[in-house]
Amino acid sequence: MSRILFTTMPMAGHLRPGLPLAKQLIAEGHEVAWYSGANYEAEIARTGARIYRMDPALDFDDTKIDDRANKAGRKPGLATLKWAIMEVFVNPIPAWVEEIDRVLDDFRPDVVVAEQGFMAGPVAGYRRGIPSVVFSVSPLGISSVDAPPFGTGLQPGSRLRNRTLNWALRNVVFAAPQRAAEQVLERLGLPRRTSYFMDWGSEIAAKYLVPSVPQFEYPRSDLPGTVEFVGAFLPGPAASWTPPEWWDDVLQAHATGRPIVLVTQGTIATDPANLILPSISGLGGEEPLVVVTTVGYDPDVVLPPDQRPDNVRMAPFIPFGELLPMVDVLVTNGGYGGVQLALANGVPLVVAGTTEDKMEVSARVTWAGVGIALRTDTPSAEQVRTSVSAVLSQPSYRAKARELQQAYAGYPGATRAADAILEVARTAQPVG
Repeated sequence: MSRILFTTMPMAGHLRPGLPLAKQLIAEGHEVAWYSGANYEAEIARTGARIYRMDPALDFDDTKIDDRANKAGRKPGLATLKWAIMEVFVNPIPAWVEEIDRVLDDFRPDVVVAEQGFMAGPVAGYRRGIPSVVFSVSPLGISSVDAPPFGTGLQPGSRLRNRTLNWALRNVVFAAPQRAAEQVLERLGLPRRTSYFMDWGSEIAAKYLVPSVPQFEYPRSDLPGTVEFVGAFLPGPAASWTPPEWWDDVLQAHATGRPIVLVTQGTIATDPANLILPSISGLGGEEPLVVVTTVGYDPDVVLPPDQRPDNVRMAPFIPFGELLPMVDVLVTNGGYGGVQLALANGVPLVVAGTTEDKMEVSARVTWAGVGIALRTDTPSAEQVRTSVSAVLSQPSYRAKARELQQAYAGYPGATRAADAILEVARTAQPVG
């Protein structure tokens, strides 16, 4: 039996992808503990993991990050990404490491598992000679001569262009986060690293797991040997979900070939006015059955039943595992996890969103030919209507999505990720 410590940012999109891994490891008889914030403690507890709660002074509410950025006068783009890297991800690392040190003393894990944004976990393990595994929660941000730098939203170009942009981001645009990250290592008594700080996860960890497939990523000839594509971390069957009263409408639409469009706005940038309401306005009265999930909001407050078009159905939550196999187009603000689940089900996309990693997700959606990127956080009703119509009417989007579905089917996902974690736990030799 191995002892595995998960360490994650207290953010839905960073924490939730690890839940299937913890469930699998616990089901196999291993002991799992989890260090993170209080907001998602109930979800962690349902896996059976032992919980180590982050000190309230270090914890935060991920749904308020955009508010923090707005108060700091930040607009979407590289400037906001730089601000978030500094304030949310890098500066708190020493305090997190100090707290994780006490967890390591108490739990004594064989391996530390972290998502890519929470380097405090691998760094704490590295200081103590405990190996680590990192899993990504966004498109690959590792530097490459074959790919543009993460955060630009660009697609691959010439190696000269890529090298130039990578140099500029590290030494100019992200010079302050780079210095801050280097100072963190110095403060913690660790050897200086001369590489780009966004590459450290793949350098420190024994394994860097990507919950996607190579066909959705830009080809790279210089991918580190620690990186392994494992496929999407698919959610298990819904444990206690009661279908809404209109669920038969979905089943009938699917059975008769009527298009079904799913609209969702993710877990952080959730203001319904950004994507949900324009989508309803643009798609209302059209042929498709439009299913809208309003995570974090009461559907009756977002749009009262007597104001909804006849072809619109709304619910606060629907398990994607139940719905996506019947969906023809997903309209989303570009969350990485949701896009992976859509493509694993062969569903093409219409993607909005420019915050967090969404520019990078959108760039890969268009590069892979599996959908249309709107390149805005607040599309108009006409933009949504026109784009959904294009995806439904042009077979190439569905065909490309189904090609990727076949690719995802060839990767075990959470099963392989759990095995990789155990492989590292058995070696117990840190890398870096």
